[in-house]
Amino acid sequence: MDTYCAAAFTQIYADNASRYRLCCHADVNPNIRKYNTNNSNPFEYFLSDEMEQIRNDMLSGKKIKGCEQCYRLEERGHKSWRQWKYNTIYDLNTDVHKVNLKLRIMGSFCNLGCYMCYSYNSSTRRAELKKKNIDWSMHDVGFVSTSTKRYEETVKDILNNIDLVEKMNITGGEPLQLDRMWQLMEKIPDKNAKNITLTFDTNLTKLEYKKWNIWQLIDKFKSVKLGVSCDHYGDKLAWIRYPINVREFEENLYTMKDYISNLNVTVSILNVLDLDEIEKYYKDFKTTFYGIVCKPYILSIRNIPYKEKLIKKYERFPMVVQELHKDTMDGYYKNGIDYCRKLNTNRTIDFNQIFKSSTSSIADSA
Repeated sequence: MDTYCAAAFTQIYADNASRYRLCCHADVNPNIRKYNTNNSNPFEYFLSDEMEQIRNDMLSGKKIKGCEQCYRLEERGHKSWRQWKYNTIYDLNTDVHKVNLKLRIMGSFCNLGCYMCYSYNSSTRRAELKKKNIDWSMHDVGFVSTSTKRYEETVKDILNNIDLVEKMNITGGEPLQLDRMWQLMEKIPDKNAKNITLTFDTNLTKLEYKKWNIWQLIDKFKSVKLGVSCDHYGDKLAWIRYPINVREFEENLYTMKDYISNLNVTVSILNVLDLDEIEKYYKDFKTTFYGIVCKPYILSIRNIPYKEKLIKKYERFPMVVQELHKDTMDGYYKNGIDYCRKLNTNRTIDFNQIFKSSTSSIADSA
């Protein structure tokens, strides 16, 4: 089916701007715009007439508004997120009784301020941008908090429908450092937890938080899988994911090795020249390069010179090649480097020194 996507049948996703979306890659569908985490509980939204119509339209071959990113990739002859990701993970699934919850309702506290992160996903990121007077409003939407009352109502809705939940994808902020995340995990009955797989998108900088630790989750739930964000190594990692403690992070990697499904490298202008090195450095782990910075455009690899060489070099990384094939936007690469240098004045590691070899020649030719 040319428009079927398993995400609409299996996943309840909400972002840190309180918006329900069909998946994290989709724009907001106008037919479900009225639903958000501050006025509607997750299963109320997921089992609504509007969502049922979207699912029926997919099965009838109709294109769905909000899914244009996937359609554009397919029109160019590339594999889209729905093809290689959702339809591969979930196969043909029209049963809405095996649900994957991916709700950003726990808060956006994060101890890192990654230079490419959407600011609504990280409190540290927002604080750093404010301190440096960098206007990021053109690049993302604002963070919308979930009140205590709404959070409690949402938790009640989840617990009332816990028999439908097969998987919970926990994100943040940094999920392992969010009170609400741990509180929700405690409230899930043991008998249900044994049927639920937890997957985390985590920076893995801390394994303990207050009275809790990750081993409690491993003991309680069916399984725990960690998708670890890791965009480089050494000083380059320390700058990109400032202010990460690299030594502590690497210790945690090996402590949790048996539970790590993959290291997720987000590909941007600061690491695209080094993907082979990164893969080699983390040879003991499965390293993936599916996460691509598409926006803001100033940090997208579409705008770097010498793209032809990289397209040939990275044939085995299809999502990287797809972004490289996009039209170059004049002046955007230089603006990206200028932004990094402005951000650099707030960081203890010198951008100009550690990225000199990978940006100077490109910057000179831009």
